[in-house]
Amino acid sequence: MHSILLAFDIGTSGLKASLVDENLNIIRNVTTTYPTHHYPDGGCEQESADWWMSAVRAMMMLRELAPEYVKRVDAIGVSGHMLGCLPMDKEGQTLRPAMIHADTRALTISNALRARFGRDYFYEICGNVLSPASTLCKTLWLKENEPELYARTYRILQSKDYLVYRLTGQMETTDMSDASHGLLMNLETRQYDADMFRNVGLDLDKFPQIHTSCEIAGRLCEEAAGCLGLRAGIPVSVGGGDGACSNVGAGVAKPGDFYLSLGTTAWIAGQMDAPFIDPQHRVFHIYTLDGHGCNVFGTEQCAGRSVSWAMELFDVASARAFDSAAATAPAGANGLIYLPYLEGERSPVFDAQAQGVFFGMNTTHKREHFLRAVLEGVAFSLSQITGVLRERQTIDRMQIIGGGAHSKLWKQIIADVCDVTLQDVSIFSDNATSLGAAAAAGVGIGLYRDLEEAAEKIKDGACLAPDPATQPAYENPKARYAALYPALKDIMHMPK
Repeated sequence: MHSILLAFDIGTSGLKASLVDENLNIIRNVTTTYPTHHYPDGGCEQESADWWMSAVRAMMMLRELAPEYVKRVDAIGVSGHMLGCLPMDKEGQTLRPAMIHADTRALTISNALRARFGRDYFYEICGNVLSPASTLCKTLWLKENEPELYARTYRILQSKDYLVYRLTGQMETTDMSDASHGLLMNLETRQYDADMFRNVGLDLDKFPQIHTSCEIAGRLCEEAAGCLGLRAGIPVSVGGGDGACSNVGAGVAKPGDFYLSLGTTAWIAGQMDAPFIDPQHRVFHIYTLDGHGCNVFGTEQCAGRSVSWAMELFDVASARAFDSAAATAPAGANGLIYLPYLEGERSPVFDAQAQGVFFGMNTTHKREHFLRAVLEGVAFSLSQITGVLRERQTIDRMQIIGGGAHSKLWKQIIADVCDVTLQDVSIFSDNATSLGAAAAAGVGIGLYRDLEEAAEKIKDGACLAPDPATQPAYENPKARYAALYPALKDIMHMPK
């Protein structure tokens, strides 16, 4: 009998439950949705009970669709959205809705910490830019704005930690990926930084113990088994944040492996042996699921979002029509440059006030030039991220996942601009997180020797190499792109 793994992935808009075989093939998955509550003060919350009830509903569906596989589940892996703050009391009751990653109410807290300690203090400890989105700042907001509730808090959990609690009955674990990304963990010691907690005024004992994602947190308790229609006693792994799980699901599990996720947002991530503490704070860190290294990330805010915006702006009916039109314009778009900062930008500038720009327009430019400039602008931004990562690591090849990977034109532009071979991965990008969670659970029960062995199950597709004949055409546009943001930054920051 072959092993079956069950993965739960708590996403921003819904929970996905996936049955996965030992070769990391998705047998069946279902998604159930829940609401997110937005508030005028920047609050963004979800009810933890909705996560659990979504898991219950998802299992009802899987029992109908694949009952023979549900009966054979050998281990459960869990992933979830990161940068959360869910306070629990000692009896295991939630004290308020979870503040999720998009919650910005801690902006004043973040600004005060930066003014007091400087921008380098937290980055040098945690490898991440101080942000109101961080769990650190959210917890401080809780202490300042809801002090009675904070005093009653026994544990601060992440989304996947809460689901592990509902599955096993224990809320004493979190993992390195969530702890590191939340600005809670010292990247060198791989533990909470007691001095930092003391300096900012947080109680260290309110946070669960840090483990690797592959460890077994506990076993499926009788109550949860009854709700889910599973047998009690199934091992449940500690689980990981979605950012770390997606790396493994994309086939990245050893130092030197990198991948590009080309979706609405795009990021380049890869595994390194040690943290890359960048003096300019252009990259951020999420510890690996097995704790053996760091995933180093550079994120572009509006990649596919730039394309969908341009499709609407220029009345393009489909992605195929977009590519067909853009392909008629020459490489370099006749000097037209696009900065894809429609919603600010993260790597490498980390500027929420950065703005989108078309630069170099003249009467020769037509619709196809604008469309090609959008694809090239995103590629230039990704090239800047690649350049930062290359300061520490040689990068000749990257796996690629995401909806943008369906565009051969866009992939070729990226390969040419970034001077990298792109390797398709034969998975749907929205399954990468689930596969990573399943892989961690598989390691936890000894199904795989390690994550590297598990990631080898992810099948590669076609390769696309840079075109030496086209690459010279991008040299001047890349240089002009790189000069634009520094020249326009002060203007972008002026009142509108």
